[in-house]
Amino acid sequence: MERKDQKMFELDEPAARSHTPAGWPIQVIEIQTSGKAPKKYGPTTYRFGAPMTLSVILPRRGWTLVKKTKNYIYLTPPADQIAPPFQISIAVPTPAQCLELAFRNYARGQSWMGQLGEWPAWYLHERNTDMQEMWRDPATGDLASRLHKNPPESSLSIGEWGAWNFRVAGVAGKFSLGGLAPSADVSHEKSASAADSTFLEGAFLAVELTVHERNASARRLCIEHYGLNCQACGMSYEDKYGAIGAELIHVHHVTPLAAIGGEYRVDPVRDLIPLCASCHQLAHRRSPPYSAAEIKYAIEQHAIRS
Repeated sequence: MERKDQKMFELDEPAARSHTPAGWPIQVIEIQTSGKAPKKYGPTTYRFGAPMTLSVILPRRGWTLVKKTKNYIYLTPPADQIAPPFQISIAVPTPAQCLELAFRNYARGQSWMGQLGEWPAWYLHERNTDMQEMWRDPATGDLASRLHKNPPESSLSIGEWGAWNFRVAGVAGKFSLGGLAPSADVSHEKSASAADSTFLEGAFLAVELTVHERNASARRLCIEHYGLNCQACGMSYEDKYGAIGAELIHVHHVTPLAAIGGEYRVDPVRDLIPLCASCHQLAHRRSPPYSAAEIKYAIEQHAIRS
């Protein structure tokens, strides 16, 4: 219950009062479809993820909203955009502006949900990130547990996956893109000398392997929330390979299971994210892994420089 002497929180940001905030560049972004809508909705109706966002910003641009569900929306494009790829012009904050927003909200010290520009946004202040590890003792069969204490994390998210999204997060007011601190370059030892010109493969080796169990239901719920497109590069296996790529996507653990070290309660939306094989491999080139936001930002910056 709110105390009488406590003022009601109000987000005092210029970006919360305008669809085109001052300083936000107007960018052309590509809206990824999730495929054609069922035939009963017509030959030019498409299915999209990000129902909260696209159901608002696309009708403002001449699209017709046909149907909205929890995870998808069906939309018909205007007559001048009859087939993908679909693009829209919209005000989007720069990474530096997102970081500045996060710093200001940390100073305010209060969580909120609202809108910045045309995008849904939310700030979570010092969210508890402790993890409860649980396992069964192989000798006694008793269930045991251990609490892994982690520093509370603050994060600012703008946008929605499937349309456009940017997230910064950090600890104690120190924010970084995607919530991960920059890592030092990893040096690799040379695997073979120039004089080594003979390479042998195929011998049988006895290997003792420890694997971490994956939860199929958590994977399914993750995909239901985000869709089958890679959340870093946007690729759809079905769009690229046709029928043989349908329903194919990797599901990446934001925090690797090996780093957790045991059984824990997984959140399909917060702890998992769909990535294509290439982005998934790239994410694990660093420990801790690159986030989807960092990979997406790297792709965008490389495209600009190219």
